[in-house]
Amino acid sequence: MHISMRTSDATLSLLDEQVLRLFRALRRPGFRSRVLDGVPEIPGVGDLRILRSVERHEAQGVSPSIGLVAAELEVEQSTASRAVNAVIARGLLTKTTCVNDQRRTRLHLTDEGVSALRKATRNRSALLAEITADWTDEECRTLSALLARLLEGYDHIEAAYGAR
Repeated sequence: MHISMRTSDATLSLLDEQVLRLFRALRRPGFRSRVLDGVPEIPGVGDLRILRSVERHEAQGVSPSIGLVAAELEVEQSTASRAVNAVIARGLLTKTTCVNDQRRTRLHLTDEGVSALRKATRNRSALLAEITADWTDEECRTLSALLARLLEGYDHIEAAYGAR
């Protein structure tokens, strides 16, 4: 039997405010500059998001395309195409024609792109370690599990209502 427990409006309001504060914190200039410190190959977080998107798709065994990057970043394909071309011009990605469909292109991280992404990832990990320095492993695991549940809820809502 499933027991439904109603969360109070005050608790939901507090949770909503904390989620919004987290989104804002991740967009602050100080956070961005720390993540990109010592990574001149990546001039901005937009480029970093593109590289991470390509990395995630490649890790899943999917050949990333501009369309996949656009969908993940929730931007128009033309916007993603311009941004991807700028990252290609910096030598962090390559673009090749798809063997199965000559109209499509596939994106691949270059060695320089992998190296730059590793530096940014180390910076982000160091920053998170600094933020949680006085947390226990259990607290970190609990927060991670709760954030995963929260994101699953957002994904469920998007699947149900996002295509309207």
